[in-house]
Formats: sequence, structure tokens, C-alpha cells
Amino acid sequence: MAALDQLMRVHRWNLDEKRQKLAELERLRERLQGNIETLEEELRREKEAAARADVTSISLPAFIRSTLERRQKIEESVAEVERSIAAAREEIADAFQELKKYETAHSNQRRREAEKQSKREQVLADEAGLEMHRRRAAGAAGAD
Repeated sequence: MAALDQLMRVHRWNLDEKRQKLAELERLRERLQGNIETLEEELRREKEAAARADVTSISLPAFIRSTLERRQKIEESVAEVERSIAAAREEIADAFQELKKYETAHSNQRRREAEKQSKREQVLADEAGLEMHRRRAAGAAGAD
């Protein structure tokens, strides 16, 4: 049973590690999406500034182009992280199923051991009952 306990512990640890990896990927995705929002805000501010001053409107197209390129790269990173998140979720599901196999085996083993113990106790109780019956029968036969 100790080996099965150890296997379950290893699989629980493995599952926890995979869950932590998923959480890190989800935090990364949130940061990247925050970066996109920041770029959008910068772009909005630059457009407003360009509308107020003619001098900055000259550099606005270059700023917009570079901002859109940065946004595209971030969106590509988000897509890559999304794929990694999907793969991590699959790994978690597989690890969870594997852990459940060991937990089921452990539960079945404990149930079988409990049944064996119960049968042993029942045999001992039956033997004690038979012995008491024999003694009573022998005592009743001797009293006749």
C-alpha cells in the first residue's frame, strides 16, 4: 500500500505543477492583453495631441504604424499563449485522470483489506460461538 500512496503523492504533485503552469500562462495572457489596452490608450492620446498641434501630426503616421506593429506582435504572443493554455489544460485533464486511476485503485485496495479483516473477525466470532455452543452442549449432556 505504501507504493500506491507514493504514486498518488507523485501524481498529485505533478497535477499541482501543471495547474501552477496554467495559472502562470493565464497571468501572462492577462499581462499581454493589458499591454494591448495600454497601446490603444497611447494611440488615442497621440491622436488627440496631434489634433491639437500641427507639428506632432507629421510624426503621427509613423507612431501609428509602429504601434500597430507592436500590437500585432503582442496579439501573436497572445495567440501563442492561448495555444499553450489549451495544451496545459489537456495535460491537466490527463494528469487528473491518471491520479483518479491511482485513487480508485487505492480505494479498492482499502475496501478489499477491510473486507478481509471483516471476514477474519467473522470467522473468529463464529469459532467462539461454536466453542460456546459445544461447551453448553457438553455441560447439558453432563448434567443429564
